[in-house]
This record gives sequence, structure tokens and C-alpha cells, in this order.
Amino acid sequence: MTPGMRQAYWRDALPPLASTAGLLLLWSVVVRVAGLPSHLLPSPESVLARLWRGLVASGDMWPHLWSTLASALMGYGVGCMGGLTLAILLAEFRVLERTLHALVLALQSVPKVALAPLVLLWAGFGTRSVVLLVALICFFPVFANAFIGLKAVSGDLRGLFAVVHAGRLHRLRHLDLPAAAGPILTGLQTAVGFALIGCVVTEFLLGTQGLGFLIENSANSLDTATAVAAMVALGVMGAALAMLVRQLRRRWIFWDRGDAAQTQEGPAA
Repeated sequence: MTPGMRQAYWRDALPPLASTAGLLLLWSVVVRVAGLPSHLLPSPESVLARLWRGLVASGDMWPHLWSTLASALMGYGVGCMGGLTLAILLAEFRVLERTLHALVLALQSVPKVALAPLVLLWAGFGTRSVVLLVALICFFPVFANAFIGLKAVSGDLRGLFAVVHAGRLHRLRHLDLPAAAGPILTGLQTAVGFALIGCVVTEFLLGTQGLGFLIENSANSLDTATAVAAMVALGVMGAALAMLVRQLRRRWIFWDRGDAAQTQEGPAA
């Protein structure tokens, strides 16, 4: 690592580290000054001790963490593949767009948690129900962004491919998908956050394992240190997944880095 890269790394890492340290300090002061009992708000020290015990000493949190991660990733993969496939089909075939687009938009407005009782009947308690609901939650952000991106592909460029008699799959591979890569990756980034939220909420309702199940059980037994420790683990997991998708976006669509950075930082004044 060159000195310039090291300096840039610390310039990016120091602000979030400082804000995290400030939050922990404020949290500790509030607990001590207000004299809050541990069943209402545990101290940062007790949460860190629970994390150490759950992840290192006894390892009793790992099965829940792996269960949540596996369910979220499986549901994310199924939902994203389904959303992208349907977006391609509707963008390519006008008759499908006229027939199904309004129906998909109507289904999008249904709160997915409202489907939990039906999912329970279809798949029962456990991982299958969680994966199914996460897939439904991840489906729509990917579908909407991919469909908009594919429909925005230049008609002139499509005409150019038609002039040289390029097949549909050839045009899709070399024009449509690269041109719509930005909106598609935006949908994938949005769906990552939805995947974890949907997974935890579903584990509250239908799960028999996972961090959502652990939080629910711990809160019911007033073991708030375990509940907050599970929330911290969820936050770290979500940040890691979001950073992974962001890095994939930077690697795959390098020509869109400027627009992506402007989107994250907001419009210029």
C-alpha cells in the first residue's frame, strides 16, 4: 500500500470510527447518569461482553447469525433473479408488458408482511418461509430499476443492432444489459438492505432460528444485552453486504463511478 493509498484509507475510515466512538461514549454516559436498569438499556460494556461470549467464548450466536445470513442471501438471490428475469421479459415483449405490468405494480403495493400468514400455510415455520418472504421483498426493487433501465436504452442504438441483423440475445448481452447496468446495480443495492430487514421481521413472525428469533426471545426474557448484541451483529452484517455490492458496482460499471459518487453524495450545489 502506497503512502497516498494509506492516507486515503485513513481519511475514509476515521470519520465513521470517530462517530462510533462518540456514540458508545454518549450511550455509556446516559446509562450511568440516568441509572437505567440493564433490562431497559444495557451498558455498552455488557453488550460488548455478550458479543465476545456469543462469538468467541461460547459461540452460541453463530448458528443464529449463519441462519439469518443464509436465509437473507438465498432470498436475495431468488428475488433478484426473478425480478431481473421478469424485467427483461417485459422490456423485450410488448404483449407481456401490456398484460403483466399493471398486475406486477398492483402486487408491489401489497405489504409483504401481510402475506406472512399465507406463506406460513404454504411453507410452514422455518427457513423456507423466511427465504420466500425475503425473495418477495427483494423482487420489486430489482424489477422496477431493471425495467426502467432497459426501457431507457437508446432506440437509435437498438436500430443500429437491427441494421446489422444482430439477434435478440446478442443485443441483450452487448447493448441492453450494459446500458441498464447502473439502474440494475442500484436495485441490487436497495434490495440488500430490504433483504436483512425482511429476514429479521420474518424471523420475528415465522422463524425458529436466526438473529430476529434471538432478538424476540431475548427481549421477552428481558435479556436486553443479548438483544442489542444481536442488533449490533445485524448492523455489521448489513454494512458489510452493502459495501460488497458497492464494490461490485464500482468494478463492473467503472464508467458510472462519477454518477454513482454524485448520487451517494447528493447533487452538487
